[in-house]
Amino acid sequence: MRNLFNEQKQKFFSTLIVTLGALLGFEALSYIIGIYQLRGSLYVAFYVYAFHIFWLTFIFDLHLKKRGVVAFARLNHTGLKMFWEAFKARLAHLRHWPYLRHYQNYLVLPGLIYWSTVILMMLNPFQSALKGFLALSSTIALSVAYWYMKEHVSRKLEHRDHWIKVLSLVKLYTGFLVYSATIGVAIYYGFGIDFLLAAIFTLTFLLLYQALFQHRLLNFNIFLWILGIAAIQAVVALWVYENWNSEYFTAGLVMLAAYNTMWGILHHYLEQTLTRKVVFEYLLMAVFIVSFLFASHNFNQRII
Repeated sequence: MRNLFNEQKQKFFSTLIVTLGALLGFEALSYIIGIYQLRGSLYVAFYVYAFHIFWLTFIFDLHLKKRGVVAFARLNHTGLKMFWEAFKARLAHLRHWPYLRHYQNYLVLPGLIYWSTVILMMLNPFQSALKGFLALSSTIALSVAYWYMKEHVSRKLEHRDHWIKVLSLVKLYTGFLVYSATIGVAIYYGFGIDFLLAAIFTLTFLLLYQALFQHRLLNFNIFLWILGIAAIQAVVALWVYENWNSEYFTAGLVMLAAYNTMWGILHHYLEQTLTRKVVFEYLLMAVFIVSFLFASHNFNQRII
C-alpha cells in the first residue's frame, strides 16, 4: 500500500481526478447550454465550481494539514466535541496568513479560466465544435494550474522558476479567455461602457496580482503599477468596444497583445533585466499581432 500511495502517485491521481471532474463538468454544461436550459446551466456551473473549491481546500492541502487530528481529539474529547476539535485542527493551517495568501492566489487563475469558459459557452450555445474545443483546452489549462499548485504545496511553498515558465502559457490563454468573454458579454448583452471598464480593470488587476505573486515580486509599492496598467487596459478595452464588431475573439487577441506587452515590460523592469531590445521586442510583437488582425478584420459589421 505504501508504494501505491507514495507522494508522486498521490499528486498524479489528485490532479487526474480534478482534471476529469473539470472535463466532465464542461461537457455537462455544454450539453445543457446546447438545449438552451440557461437557468439549469447556471446551477450546474456553480455546482462544478463548488467541486473545484472543495478539491482545492480539502484535497490539495494534504501536505500542510496537521496529521493525526482525529486520534488526538479522541484522547481529550468525546461525541460532537471530538469531531469539532478534529475539524478545527484539520483546518488550522488556513488560519496562518502565509498559507492563506497562497490559497487565495491559487483560486484566481482556475476561477478566471473556469468562468470565462462558461461565459464563452453561453455566448455560443449551439456551436458544438467551439464548445468542445473550449472544454478541452480549458481542462488542460486547469490541469497544468492544479499540478503546479500541487508541486508548490507538496514542497512546503518552495519556489521553482521552471514551474513559473510552464504557467506562462496558461496565463496567456487565461488572458485571452477573460478579455474575449468580457468583450463578448458587453457586446451581446448590452451591459454598457461602465460595466466594461469596471470588469476589464478588475480582471486585469487580478491577472497582474497573481502573476506578480507567483514571481515573488508583489509588494505594497508595486500596487500603483498594477492599478496604472489596469487603467490603461480599460482604456484599450473602451477603444476596442467602440471600434470593433461582434468578433469578440479577435478583440480578445488585441486586448491580450496590449496586456502581454505591459506585463512583459513590467516584469523585466522589476527583475532589473529591462533593456531597449526587450522593449522593442515586446512592442514589435504587439504591433505585428494588431496589424495582422486589422488587415483581416471587417469593421463594417457591427451590432447596433
